[in-house]
Amino acid sequence: MGFTKKQISNFLDDKILFRFSIDEQYVINYKPQSEEYTFDELEKIAKSNFEYWNSVSVSTYSQEWVKLSNNITKVREYLSTIEELDSESIRNYFYNNIPSNREEIETDKYLYKISMSSPIDRDTEFGKINNFVSFYTQYETNYLGEAVRNFIQLSKNMHEIGNALSSTSQYRFYPALYLLKQHFSDLKESKDDFETNVVLPIKNKLQEISNDSDEQYKEITTFIETKHNEIQKQFDEQSKGLKEFRSLINVWQEEKEARLNNLEETYKDKLSLEAPETLWYNRSKEYRRFAKCWTGVLVVFVVALVVALRELVIVIHEYSLDAVQEIPFISKSFILVSIISFFVYIIRVLIKIVMSNHHLATEYEQKAALTRFYQALTYAGTDIAQEERIIIIHSLFSRTETGLVKTDSSNDVDAILSVLSKNVH
Repeated sequence: MGFTKKQISNFLDDKILFRFSIDEQYVINYKPQSEEYTFDELEKIAKSNFEYWNSVSVSTYSQEWVKLSNNITKVREYLSTIEELDSESIRNYFYNNIPSNREEIETDKYLYKISMSSPIDRDTEFGKINNFVSFYTQYETNYLGEAVRNFIQLSKNMHEIGNALSSTSQYRFYPALYLLKQHFSDLKESKDDFETNVVLPIKNKLQEISNDSDEQYKEITTFIETKHNEIQKQFDEQSKGLKEFRSLINVWQEEKEARLNNLEETYKDKLSLEAPETLWYNRSKEYRRFAKCWTGVLVVFVVALVVALRELVIVIHEYSLDAVQEIPFISKSFILVSIISFFVYIIRVLIKIVMSNHHLATEYEQKAALTRFYQALTYAGTDIAQEERIIIIHSLFSRTETGLVKTDSSNDVDAILSVLSKNVH
């Protein structure tokens, strides 16, 4: 999107001014040195002068102004398409497309002098020219441009009126006649003259201001609507992005809250199961040590029994002979078998004690391992129902069988493994 007309005008007003350079034969009272115009004012002056001279059919003067208007239009189109307000580029474009002389009057401020071969409505005496044109066109339609020039010349040199009255050329005679009539008339300015010289210029000026106001209003309205649409579009995009970001934040928050809850649950489980896990681990080591000790006792007892077996058999045999003599109903073999059975029983008891300690050590190792496994599942966020937690806790804290006395209670290891395995993802 390019710059608005008002933005361009604000930029140019501080950097480029214009002045008309008009020959004395075309003006009555116009001081170009004191008249400097902005680009917008230049455009309005060119338009108003063209419209006037075109309306009175003075093609020579109207061509001057239409040429300037066309050049201004070309420059205006160029300004509406640029994307950057560069002073140097704009000044060069003005210089190449609007014939003029250029001079720098201040730092980065230039004055363009435009030469025109035509009267200008900024002449303070232009009302007289207008009145003369109205007078002349009542009697003659040809050579109006020459008549205007003669009128201007005679207005500034009244002593030449006599010579002009004797001329056979209408464009010299009528200017002299009009000036002579104005000079000797008792009524210097009629009602019609007042409307032409005062009312009409004010009316035109007011209309010009009104048109400018309407144009600026439309321009401002268009600009505001365009910026509003751009802002609304950016707002919608930002709102959409904000909603997406908020959705991502909510998802992230839910994930972190779930993670935090899992950590909290894991911590609680660790606090509740850390002591039992330590106890079971220590118990497993203790029973493993007991098993080693009883195994040693068993080995020593068996070895000692084997070493002393020969002497033991002799002693038992001799003792059995004496016992048989004293107790006739006891056979020789009974005593021997009884003694051997006793030693076998002792060995079996020792074996059971060793196996019981191994069994208890293994049980407590499994409980410690299962406790750590349960904590790992909780830390990983595995969904374990309340009923399943009850089963797990019951299994972990159930009575451990020694193996020395057989009971009907079954081992819960298989049950807990089954429950936990269902929750492993």
